[in-house]
Amino acid sequence: MSGIPITTFPDLLAHLDGLQEAAWGAGVDPRLARQLAAARPRLVRLHAHLTGADPVSGPAPRPVPKTLRGDQDLIAGLDEVMTAARAGRALPMALTHYLHNVRHRLNFFLRGGESRLSSRQEPEGDSAATLEAGDRRQQVSLVDRSPFGMGVRAAEPVDTDRIVRLHCRDQNGGDRTYECLTVRCRPDGQGYHVGLEIFTSRLTPS
Repeated sequence: MSGIPITTFPDLLAHLDGLQEAAWGAGVDPRLARQLAAARPRLVRLHAHLTGADPVSGPAPRPVPKTLRGDQDLIAGLDEVMTAARAGRALPMALTHYLHNVRHRLNFFLRGGESRLSSRQEPEGDSAATLEAGDRRQQVSLVDRSPFGMGVRAAEPVDTDRIVRLHCRDQNGGDRTYECLTVRCRPDGQGYHVGLEIFTSRLTPS
């Protein structure tokens, strides 16, 4: 069990910021450091969404100093932070699960240069869905999917690093709503390819 106490969200940010500062100056693969840096604002948005907290209130926590000697130390340090966050049992489960996915992404990226958590497959069945971003809704089509995320094609662009809902038919019947973070949005010649990372899923039976 980790010996570091993480019982609040600022505790978590302080340890992650400490890892980030150490990573930039420790010879860590800069791709891993950038992946960790990208995860921080997403965690802040996710925490605000799950708890109703103001994502910009209060001063930034003081980073907890960390010592890293390379890539594996960063992975081990993130493991320790993730274990401590789960042990503290004060943070939403969806938040610690997202942190778990971040750790796997860094590890996969280190091993093979790929930031996706698993291979994407073409969706089966009905590909029509509705993407809800704030008070804006648009019809989209599913392009690819994995256990952790989806790609959709949209007519209009969607801001990255924001919370959205995707409404679609479930493969086994019923209507499913995914809450997601948008991680990319790129024009693809037929509209925009929007990458979504799932953090909650809810099925409404038919």
